Amino acid sequence: MDSSVVHGNDFLVQYRNISAKLKKRFLRKPNVAEASEEFGQLARGLSEGEAWAQAGLCCVAVARCEQTLANTTTEVAAITQAARYFLKAETVSRSLHCPSFDEHLMTAISCFQHAINHYKEHKKPALAAALSAELGQALRSLGQPSEALAHLRQAAELHKASPLHYLTCLDHIATCKIELGDLDGALTVYTQMTSQLDQQKRPLSGAFRDILAKCEISSLLILLTLQPLPQHTQSPHAKLLEKYSWTTPDLQIPDVPYDDAEVVVLLQSLVLACQSGDTATLAALSQHLTPLLSHHHLHLLYTLIQEMNRS
Repeated sequence: MDSSVVHGNDFLVQYRNISAKLKKRFLRKPNVAEASEEFGQLARGLSEGEAWAQAGLCCVAVARCEQTLANTTTEVAAITQAARYFLKAETVSRSLHCPSFDEHLMTAISCFQHAINHYKEHKKPALAAALSAELGQALRSLGQPSEALAHLRQAAELHKASPLHYLTCLDHIATCKIELGDLDGALTVYTQMTSQLDQQKRPLSGAFRDILAKCEISSLLILLTLQPLPQHTQSPHAKLLEKYSWTTPDLQIPDVPYDDAEVVVLLQSLVLACQSGDTATLAALSQHLTPLLSHHHLHLLYTLIQEMNRS
């Protein structure tokens, strides 16, 4: 079967022809392995032609064949690939503004969940967590942070034995909360992450230090936006605000988890401007901070400026 090029109704014809081989005949067993291979070839041809949904259907057919053959590893690999094809179909459909009922997305979620449940049942939490995180991030990219939260929480729970992956999942959760406008919830997650990092028995370096830097700056910007009353400010948050105030002894640069003294001074000035309600200075500082901060922190900075201009 030549599956390198699949046009129009060719897909349905080839799909039906392969499916016919799975029907039981008198005194003859269906060749499930051969059908699985042909469904796989058809899926590859369809993906090359960017017929993502049809490729996904073929991968589901492969998974069913492998389930019949009791090849669980190949079955899960096929259903995972199907999930990714259906996600691609949903992304393309949305980019073209095609009317739909999110059927490709619902099918992708179902396929992902099938694979996740398999890994959980077979005591492979790392693989289950990786797929949960992948699904959560995909939902975020499709503009569904609320739906993404449940999958990211599941990923974090499954990744608890791996500190770096666990913190990465928590970071994604905090970002979802920010996108939903839940700054209090995001601050709680960042505080949890900071506490987790503080419990490390050795000096932080590499990715862990980068995560701590992100947590610290994010928490500071959120605190300045929320402006909690002193009596309602938690101890770690009060210490953070004090750290970036100009009241430090001898105006020394405080100990921060990043190597940029200019950012420290600008953030200290930002705290002072917010405390004094100086919106003009705040606007000027934002121009200096824009080339120095990440996209994530710039979003929080602009949220802070909007809140200060309203108050």
